[in-house]
Amino acid sequence: MTVRRTWATAFMASLFFLAAAPAVNAQEQPKLIIGGTTYTKWLWGTQRDQGSLYNFTTVPGEGYGDNGQGSEVELLLSARVSRKVEVRARLHSRFSQNFWTNFGGFGGINPATLDPPPGSCTAGDCGEWDPRSNQYVKLRGVAVTLTPGYKWIDSATIGANDFGQFDPFVLGRIRYIDRDNAAGLLFQGSALGRKITWDVARVSLPRLWAGPNFNTGSYHASDASYDAQARWEITPAFDLGLIAQYVNDQEVDGTDLDVDNGRNLQTRFRNSVGGIKFGIRPTSKIDLAGRFYSSSSSSEPIAGAPSGFGDAAGFGPVPAGPMDDEAWRFNADFHDVFAGLSFNLEVFDIGAQYVSMMAARRESDVLLTEGHDGAFGFPGPTNAAFGVFPGNPTRIGPGGWDGNAAQVATINVDNEFTDFDEQMAETVIGWKGVTLVPTWSSGSNDISAEVTWIDYNTNWQAFDLGTLSNVPYPTNESDTGVGHNFRTAYAPFQDKETLIALLKGKHVLNFGKGLDLFWKVKHIDETDDRLTDPALIPLAVANRYSAPPVVTDPISNLTGNQWGVFDSVNDDDRDLDYWLYSVGAGYQLHDDLYTSVQYERFDADLLDGNTAFQAYNLHEMATGKHEKNIASLRARYVMGGAEMGLTFEHVFGTFTPDLDALGAGTDFVIQHADLATAQANKVDEGSIGFRGRFGGWNSLEERDYRQNRLKAYLKVQF
Repeated sequence: MTVRRTWATAFMASLFFLAAAPAVNAQEQPKLIIGGTTYTKWLWGTQRDQGSLYNFTTVPGEGYGDNGQGSEVELLLSARVSRKVEVRARLHSRFSQNFWTNFGGFGGINPATLDPPPGSCTAGDCGEWDPRSNQYVKLRGVAVTLTPGYKWIDSATIGANDFGQFDPFVLGRIRYIDRDNAAGLLFQGSALGRKITWDVARVSLPRLWAGPNFNTGSYHASDASYDAQARWEITPAFDLGLIAQYVNDQEVDGTDLDVDNGRNLQTRFRNSVGGIKFGIRPTSKIDLAGRFYSSSSSSEPIAGAPSGFGDAAGFGPVPAGPMDDEAWRFNADFHDVFAGLSFNLEVFDIGAQYVSMMAARRESDVLLTEGHDGAFGFPGPTNAAFGVFPGNPTRIGPGGWDGNAAQVATINVDNEFTDFDEQMAETVIGWKGVTLVPTWSSGSNDISAEVTWIDYNTNWQAFDLGTLSNVPYPTNESDTGVGHNFRTAYAPFQDKETLIALLKGKHVLNFGKGLDLFWKVKHIDETDDRLTDPALIPLAVANRYSAPPVVTDPISNLTGNQWGVFDSVNDDDRDLDYWLYSVGAGYQLHDDLYTSVQYERFDADLLDGNTAFQAYNLHEMATGKHEKNIASLRARYVMGGAEMGLTFEHVFGTFTPDLDALGAGTDFVIQHADLATAQANKVDEGSIGFRGRFGGWNSLEERDYRQNRLKAYLKVQF
């Protein structure tokens, strides 16, 4: 009887809850929302690199490549716990070296020992033993947002954030693949009907790059950036803004041996930035805006920061030692002043010692100018890294990146893990000048032009210090080659000036669904006399341009200098005459499919020093005629929640060294590559060139290059 009663009670209770469930569910709102994106990428190119599923990186061990297939997934979780509390999180995998050929992350394992093979892990070699190739999914962003409804606090966010509401001169957004890897505390508020808004944040410093030597030292738990900004819309025609930042990177004081009462800290790196901004709109056709920033930074060698960069070389995201400087820009925009004609004017000045550790590193454009082009974004005619040495192939290939560069106010420029179809970023530290952009729109026609003149606050001789033995400025890749090397702001000697002029347009032709025609002509005239004081030649020779030994070429039997003698201020002169011609067309082939074709022609006549200068000893000689062509096909197909895209490019061109400008036959003896040199440097045996100061081989042959590259993707949101 007891058992039957128990079963009956359970049965009736089940019926009750089943009947009540619809009513309960009808009253409750969903607490958890799950969405996401899958992204699959195909890379194919004739460079035949497979170090990773990205075309470019300079990070050791990460690899780069132009071949392979891979997939990543992003899961977006959000939950509204109550009207005042919201939680969000993001789980994300990364392409890195996660090739389809890894077969779920198992590729690359040493079958004999089941251990990762020795050496650097690239091309998925470490298999499931390494997160770069084991197809892991990683927690990327967790945040809780509180909206308490208090008078002065609109919201408080604890955890991950992209901090995009701040200023790219001070605190910039992190690159898209790490968008909310940054984390901290963010408080936002308003007053006077939101005429006054403010943001206050504490951001934990990214230990991977936010300090001297691209790190924040061994003790990082308390390292942070403290940021505050406010904006006041005084009238609809006038607003005023303030921003301030303090970056504090500390280390444990190694001299504090008394651990019974805790341990003291000492400063490794400090950086403060303050700024003021205003906007004035006197009429609907005039916008005036200005912003001024002042920075101060200091790095302390006693706490592990570098004291300098010896022999005027080295890599770093910030200069060493104490630095103080300013940056400012003023913009005047005049809209539709006459028959569709508008003007944009910008005057700017970014100090040589302006330091903002957390400024935007890419994906922001702080200046109006187009700047330089990504097609020549790295030293040498083929975008090679230290190309005079064996084992240093081109990183992104002769084609470089597409389009013009974006400008960022830091030398800590981030072009890592990018593909050729993405925009390159370049530093503007030290730039000062003016840009005028007129635009005209009428019906189906849009035409714009640009004229930019740039002078440099970094125009100095021997860094204005009279020595090259231990300077506070990192030169990174040094400014050689056709383009402006993207993170090079400082050079040991500089006297530089740049003029950029362009004209571009777009016209919609009344054909079918409308044929888009677009074109551009761009000219860059850039000179850099580099060393200009003859009295500094002995210093330069002693520290950078040593005297050449006498050699005899075994094939020609000619005897002479191994490279040119640096005995004139003209030996390192740089003079660039650069032209870009571009034309293209786009058409909506189908309601879901848009395609375009484009042809770009680059012509650059360059004098980049003779062999005495030797491209700062490390890079390919670039003096001569550069001809580059890029023919491209692009397609974008959208179907429901799926988006597919494809970019194919055929790159071809020629580099012809100017032997007369290099001093061949007078300053130095042309040498011929022996078998070992030919095999090590991938040149023909017997081809002409010369050996440099460090033994690298500088080819002087005319070079024809070809590169095909393709990127396709499939993106599905769910």
